[in-house]
Amino acid sequence: MSVSQEQRISSTSSLKEDCIPLKRQSSIQNLLRRKDFKQVVRILQNQNKSRTNYKKLKYEDQIYRVGQNLCIKGDNRSEYVAKLIKIVKLYDDEDNCIPLIKVQWFYRKNELYGLPKEQMDCISENEVFKTNEFDYIEIESIVGLAIILSYEEYDQIEELNDNIYFTRASFIDRKLHPSIEQWKQVCICHKPANPDLKYVFCDVCQKWCHLKCVGLTQDQADKLNKYVCPDCKN
Repeated sequence: MSVSQEQRISSTSSLKEDCIPLKRQSSIQNLLRRKDFKQVVRILQNQNKSRTNYKKLKYEDQIYRVGQNLCIKGDNRSEYVAKLIKIVKLYDDEDNCIPLIKVQWFYRKNELYGLPKEQMDCISENEVFKTNEFDYIEIESIVGLAIILSYEEYDQIEELNDNIYFTRASFIDRKLHPSIEQWKQVCICHKPANPDLKYVFCDVCQKWCHLKCVGLTQDQADKLNKYVCPDCKN
């Protein structure tokens, strides 16, 4: 092999090697545009400067810690809710910093596809359900902290803020756990309580009844000094 041939082969090999990081960087940029952050993490998590074990972050003068619940930017109707699982800071081949967070999603009522209407009627707009679904998302998606209470705690609050939710079940593999049939029941209809609905309290059996189920309006219920539900009258 001549010297000139060796030089040409060496030059070609060098060009190919130079193209590898360029192709990878282009692939990373495409993934970022598509918001496929899971793949970005898979590619970059072992870069020398990348770190995946942060315990807290600061965003818009608010400190967020792993394990806290977050409100996440959603569509025009509502925000999403998620638990902060991991904080990562990645670096690409051009030394650009890519901060991301891993979250575990809570579903809200409008995300519970496939449930019968009679079950959906028992679910509050401020109720959330922990899922087994995880994603990496941008830090800029954070709106603020979310407060998730039990139903009993939530029911005691007189003034509710937009970031307060409650939970009494999870939604794992597209199924409620425990099932709605196992939730605490109220009223003569024997269905779970929904704090979005109006109730009247029976002074005999000490149960709350839906105004609709006992045929009362809110004005009528407000004027009652004492109420006895149909079951107790019988």
